[in-house]
Amino acid sequence: KNHFLPKDVDARSETISWVMWQMGSAPYLGGGFGHFYNYAPVKIEYAINRFTMEAKRQLDVLERHLSGKEDSKFSGGKYIVGDTYTIADMAIWPWYGALALGKLYSAGEFL
Repeated sequence: KNHFLPKDVDARSETISWVMWQMGSAPYLGGGFGHFYNYAPVKIEYAINRFTMEAKRQLDVLERHLSGKEDSKFSGGKYIVGDTYTIADMAIWPWYGALALGKLYSAGEFL
């Protein structure tokens, strides 16, 4: 048990924070960007642009964190919480990894 939730208090808090980030952010990605860009029967330019900017902002948050540009002892590691694979990676990857690889909504080049 607790295989993917670190025992170290700081790492555990960081993991839970990132899971909460994903839970609060992903609806804008799937429900907002994904809907208006890919599924809406009527293409509304304002809605597409609005949710595209938010999707790009979220990807930038992840890029800065993973590349080590954030002032955090967990920034710049192989995974979201440094070099430890956690539940945060499991929650974030299916949404954002697939999007970054162009496998979600056929939007890789668009973003």
